[in-house]
Amino acid sequence: MDIENLEELAKELKNDENSTVIALFEEYAKTHNIKEEELEQILSKKHDCFKCESCHKFYCYDEYSFFDEKCIYCCDVDSEDEEEF
Repeated sequence: MDIENLEELAKELKNDENSTVIALFEEYAKTHNIKEEELEQILSKKHDCFKCESCHKFYCYDEYSFFDEKCIYCCDVDSEDEEEF
């Protein structure tokens, strides 16, 4: 798949049907000579695309917790795990 710009990349990363988002993200960073951390910052600030540090998928603002740096789905699972003890 040819991704020509960051807007296309963000759209593809947030696509639930795409199972290779990390590979796509890493390839884009490598191809465009951008550090992965820098690419994450650009995607989050300009394209509403945030990487979950837990499941390594990408989500929009409404599905992401800045405090935990995780998606709301991983935060919910963590909360359920804590309640079991």
